[in-house]
Parts: sequence; C-alpha cells; structure tokens
Amino acid sequence: MKATLLAFGTLGLLAQPPVVVLAEPSGTLPAGPVADARDHQPMLMGETTAKAILAHRAIFRDNLPKVKLSDSLKARWQAVRQPFTLVAVFGSWCGDSHHQLPDLLALEAEPNPFIEVHYLGVNRDKALASGAWPKGCPPQKVIRVPTFYLFAPQPGGGQKLVGSVVETPPREGQTMAEALVELVEAGGKDTSR
Repeated sequence: MKATLLAFGTLGLLAQPPVVVLAEPSGTLPAGPVADARDHQPMLMGETTAKAILAHRAIFRDNLPKVKLSDSLKARWQAVRQPFTLVAVFGSWCGDSHHQLPDLLALEAEPNPFIEVHYLGVNRDKALASGAWPKGCPPQKVIRVPTFYLFAPQPGGGQKLVGSVVETPPREGQTMAEALVELVEAGGKDTSR
C-alpha cells in the first residue's frame, strides 16, 4: 500500500498527462511519439523514469498495487551498502515488462542511496544506442525484455556488469523483487537462467 501511495501521491500521477520520452537509436528525438506497429500505442523509448512509466500505460499503474513487498524484503533492499547501478531495459509494449517491471518500481519506492536505478525503454527490435546507457555502463546486447542489468563501479569511473536477471525470476515461485534483492545482495552474482 505504501508503494502505491508513494507512486500516486508523491509522483502526482493523477493530475499529469502521460509523458513519453523517446529517442531513436541515433540518439536524436523523433518528430512525434513512436507508435507500436502491433497495438498502435505510443512507446517509451530510451532513458525514462518511474514517474513516466506509471503515467504512460494503465497496465503499469494497475500492476503496481499487486506487488507485495514484505517488511523483510524491504529491509534487505535498504541494507545493501555497496554502490550499484541497476538498469532495467524494458518494452512498454511487452507483457513480461508489464508484469515484472512494477516489482522494481515498488523497490525503488523504498529508497536506497547506494542503488541507482535507471530505466531504458526499447521498441520490438530491442536496439539501444550506446549513448543511451548510464554514464560508465558498457552497452549490452538486449535479447529479451525486461532484462535487469547490475553494474558495479570500477576505479577510474567506469562500471562493470556484475549480473543480470533476464525476463523472469530464475526460480519458480520467486517474485522479480526477490530476484533483484538477491542480485544486489550477492554483489552481482549472475542470476540469469
């Protein structure tokens, strides 16, 4: 409930029109919203925010209240004291993204100053310009969405990919929130399938 109130109250989503952040692989902004060829809905592309995702399509807002974070899971998320960058590459058109991304949105509503969260929207070809990745994070080839990439800072300002969760949690019955907390707790141990 707290995450829902935070998402709707603090972000002021009810009073704001949807925001679409768009970027083509070349890094330039198109003249207008890019619509998905299959469902004809606008797509979020490139760097975006939790606020924009929740404002973009009702399915994200509808699925966020379904995420139940236990007090112990919240405490584990907030107990991480190693700096990480967590990058969620998702498709605003993608059913798996509609289901899995709200878990990260709920975790992000439980702030941890050591975990920097970034959201990158892609179209169906899943291409991202290298400049779309957060500073210091090496670009990754995206095969399936959502994919959650965990990077750890390195000497000199770069970041190293230390783990990922691809599309669904690695264990049956596990939530994406649990998988992401385990990923950061393990310091990036890869939990991909």
